[in-house]
Amino acid sequence: MTGRLVKYSDDIKAKIDAYNSLEPMEKKGSYWDKTDDSELTKAKKHIKDHYILTQDYTCPYCRQRNEVDHNAVWDTEHIIPKDQYPQFMFSPLNLCVACKDCNQSKTNKNVLKNPTRKTLPTKSEDYIFVHPNLDEYKNHIKILKSSLFFIPLDSKGKETIEICGLLRFLYRFTDYGNISLEVKNKIGLLHKELMDAKTGIEEHFILSCIEDVVLRGKEIAKTSHLEAMSS
Repeated sequence: MTGRLVKYSDDIKAKIDAYNSLEPMEKKGSYWDKTDDSELTKAKKHIKDHYILTQDYTCPYCRQRNEVDHNAVWDTEHIIPKDQYPQFMFSPLNLCVACKDCNQSKTNKNVLKNPTRKTLPTKSEDYIFVHPNLDEYKNHIKILKSSLFFIPLDSKGKETIEICGLLRFLYRFTDYGNISLEVKNKIGLLHKELMDAKTGIEEHFILSCIEDVVLRGKEIAKTSHLEAMSS
């Protein structure tokens, strides 16, 4: 894990040390958003560039890979929200990058088992969701690659799916005017993965995904048909 965490050169460290030496009441999440501080801008670029590379252009929450020549598609992610816990703003363990969709869904949602903590939690068990720097993703969430459905393998997986809005991938495939061939193919692929499921929780979750796709597909098709009849 330690090799993945950002390290600060002397000049950047001096800037961060200056922030960390502020009185508690002076530390605010809005500090991160200052645009007139060249030293802060340099520190933020260093952090983002580091995690983009060490994460191999992959979001730690939805696991989607996006390799581009610029870093505007990524948000620097404060795992424990900086607005509620500005004292952890530059802590390497509390930093990563995330895709904009996951970051916007997560926003300032609580991720701590003990939200009243004043010191930085450093153990996996301190968090209610999959921590990018402390947890092994595959131990908590299985991704159905055929359709980007996310199966929670435990409570951490369930919380991550909810906190980061990962069900958005499920709903993306149901927005059709008819029960199209693509939807039918999705259901077929889900059926195959249902046959390959190894645990009860996988089976039940895949079944619920199939049911949701079918019901939404039928509803949209019915609406489309009624609209066509009335036009």
